[in-house]
Amino acid sequence: MNIHAGDIISYNSKMLVSKHFLLNNTDVKEPYLRVAKSRAKGIDSRSWAHELIQENCFFIYEHIPGRYREQLPEPETLRSYAVRPVNEITSLVDECMSNGYKLFLSTYNTFTGDRQKALCQSASIIHDAKNFVEINALSWSKSAFFERLADEIALQEVKYLPKSWRNLRDKIRLYAEGKPMHELVSAKNEGNAHAAEFKNNDLITGWLTELASSQKNYTSAFIFRKIRLICEQSCIEKHPSIRWVSDFMKRSDTRYLTKGRYGEGSRFNQKYRAYTPTKTALYAGDCWQIDGTRVNIVDHRGTWTEKDGKRRSGQKFLYIVVVRDVMSGLPLGWEYCHEESATAVIGALAMAVRNAGYLPYELIYDRFPGHNTPEWAFIEYELRRRKVIMTVTHKAEGKANIERWFGSLQSVFMMESNLYYGEGIRSSRRYAHRSKEYVNEMRTWAKKNSFDFDDAVRETNTILERHNNRPYSQYSRKFVHIDKSPQQLHEESDRPNTYPVTEHEFCYLFGLRKGVSISNNLITTQIEGATYYYGIDDCQLVERYTGEKLTNCFD
Repeated sequence: MNIHAGDIISYNSKMLVSKHFLLNNTDVKEPYLRVAKSRAKGIDSRSWAHELIQENCFFIYEHIPGRYREQLPEPETLRSYAVRPVNEITSLVDECMSNGYKLFLSTYNTFTGDRQKALCQSASIIHDAKNFVEINALSWSKSAFFERLADEIALQEVKYLPKSWRNLRDKIRLYAEGKPMHELVSAKNEGNAHAAEFKNNDLITGWLTELASSQKNYTSAFIFRKIRLICEQSCIEKHPSIRWVSDFMKRSDTRYLTKGRYGEGSRFNQKYRAYTPTKTALYAGDCWQIDGTRVNIVDHRGTWTEKDGKRRSGQKFLYIVVVRDVMSGLPLGWEYCHEESATAVIGALAMAVRNAGYLPYELIYDRFPGHNTPEWAFIEYELRRRKVIMTVTHKAEGKANIERWFGSLQSVFMMESNLYYGEGIRSSRRYAHRSKEYVNEMRTWAKKNSFDFDDAVRETNTILERHNNRPYSQYSRKFVHIDKSPQQLHEESDRPNTYPVTEHEFCYLFGLRKGVSISNNLITTQIEGATYYYGIDDCQLVERYTGEKLTNCFD
């Protein structure tokens, strides 16, 4: 295989292969290549991306289809033959970088060393580009020359010149109009101690941090005006500019210190959370997830209350709301019902807190029916007040652990029940559904034996009990090396991130709350029609709270 000079070139960090080389060394045909080239969108195409260089067509090596790329030598071999194309722009920049810069040494004689040379090189490029435009009578409105010049400047990493071809063109045009070179090409921030002056001023940075931390969420411009006013009132002559204040607000350390400005649960401060246990919780109680689903066992005879207050009877499927610990996989609390509601969710959460004895670090739930009721609003407020992170998700992916768990519960543990009828109607798995004949036999048996709500609850409790006490290794391929059950994992785990709940706190959160008052050293209240009297022996309490409205909580 003969490789001639110019067949392989290196351009803009890419290796390109000439059309002539491809036709001679692969079985690609000229007509096919012509069509493929016409259909490809230049260098942006995923297949046959190409570029016209010095009136010759070159194809980007990585974008040549695999079957033709395999017929070429190894990339390392081709790269050893690659040359950098030389054109008038490349020559112009190379000349400025090697010799032309000497013309401007006197202009930048206040600088020394590498900085002086870099400034002179940039100035020489502006000077020679101006001459090139005038000699070739190029229009300032045409971008081709300036785009190629900007690419070459970026390729050679020339300092002190803009990377945008428009800004580069404007500098060249201003120089052609007579603007001094030292005003067009200069060292950035030379002699500017503005940033350092205020960065080390603890008083001003303290004011800035305090204003930026406010949950009123001030803009940078508002904070600048406020700082300017404070400086004038404090007889401080210099104050930071609006640009400096804006840059200060964008600093990573400032954003971390002022993350509270967005409020709890904002998408702007999620990355600053100390711990995100949703996917892989380290300890029990780090994250709980709540969700509800239908229990896929045969329907039962049930009685329920409609929204209009009327009682109805008929065949119903059992519904369950579950609170599950992410780390151990243990369902800590659940509530049975006929449809999801705030009452069912609160009941399941109450059972979880009662069984666990603590509140979790984070609680994830969705917008279930009843999420906007006063009952749930009270629970949500009180849990947030106790520092529980309340995360509301609108997608199934937000609580994927419990969604997948419902599937495992069906396919592994419900499968053992004789009353299980199969997965949802849209499931297409071969084992998803039991035969129609078997389902009809189940329903006949259920009606004959008066299978009701309590029977369905007992059957589901048996299923959950099997799950809670069976080691993962017996049924899970993912956790084949875990020889402990969810119950064991939860009991043995540390709980460093949880919040313990006392008996009276539990009653206040999930129990009945009733307003009472002290009279004659007694609290008198009625519960379900019966009158109860509670005597108080503490004289200080009687003196302080007699006649005051108190809250009586009981489980």
